[in-house]
Amino acid sequence: MKRRWTIAGVATLCIALYVGAYLMVNSSIAGETSDIARVPLVDLPAADDVLDITTWNVGYGGLGAGSDFVADGGAHYFPPSRRAVRDNVRGIATFLSGEGADIVLLQELARPSPVNLWHDVKGAADRALSNTDRSFYADFRTRLMPWPLSFRHGQGVYARRAIASVELVPLPAEGGSILGAKRRYAALAVRIPISGRDRGWTIASLHLAAFDKDAAVRRRQLSALLRWAESEYESGQHVVLGGDFNLELAETHFPYTTAREHLFWLFPFPDEGLPAGWRIAADPGTASVRTNERPYRRGENYTTVIDGFIVSPNVAAERVAGVDLDFQNADHNPVRVRVRATGR
Repeated sequence: MKRRWTIAGVATLCIALYVGAYLMVNSSIAGETSDIARVPLVDLPAADDVLDITTWNVGYGGLGAGSDFVADGGAHYFPPSRRAVRDNVRGIATFLSGEGADIVLLQELARPSPVNLWHDVKGAADRALSNTDRSFYADFRTRLMPWPLSFRHGQGVYARRAIASVELVPLPAEGGSILGAKRRYAALAVRIPISGRDRGWTIASLHLAAFDKDAAVRRRQLSALLRWAESEYESGQHVVLGGDFNLELAETHFPYTTAREHLFWLFPFPDEGLPAGWRIAADPGTASVRTNERPYRRGENYTTVIDGFIVSPNVAAERVAGVDLDFQNADHNPVRVRVRATGR
């Protein structure tokens, strides 16, 4: 009997130590540049004054047309089947393999985890964009959580132009945690020299909060990001911020039947927070996101534009266009922009 109690005591102590260590290493809300996983590619050509950039939130592979999601008012935490996720990942990879942009920004890029039924979305993206300089930051990661329960979701920057440096820009956090882990909000930024110029491009991928009350956290995140972006601009860089703002970037009037109660998370972009001379580049004619209170049906789910770009005063957005993939493989559509460095 004494031996049983000793074994039980040791087991309890080990579990307590593990839980304590897990909560400690996952309690930080601040991302650091050392958290970036980069696979550099040498001998890439230098950038010039014109750059093509594509951004896409790929929905961790689990939010294709057949999915709904509980946080948006749906009934499910998980995709309908492994086959559905496999088809999503295949569709994402097919699009990316044909994507010729100089820079590709991806959000909700995910390693295998329960919510995508253990499909490697990031691995598929890496293979589709193999001839690029690749950087990845897991803004949500369960450190010390054993597979198959672990999560590594975040943002990726894929570049076909030579990169001088990669940086993480920490953003304000929101309360709460998932599985005891807090999301470490940050923008993933790269600096790219421009041939023949003293200063180059600064391109940042971002994914702001989504369900914060009254968009208060989103506003703080946007303010912090724009302060950093202004400092880049003041140093002479040509700045492009791209990604999922989770704020409506343009007024849209797409048909829908979604109940108002499922639009609780949507807020307009706070134009008053945009510094003088900075501009939004978004396509109001092509929806970039759909609501997830139910599986997707065109004309029924609410759709709007929350994905796009902000450019500094010394950058001209010559063309911006959403890509209508009809939300078949993700709950977002890609958005492309062509930018030109102007002025200094």
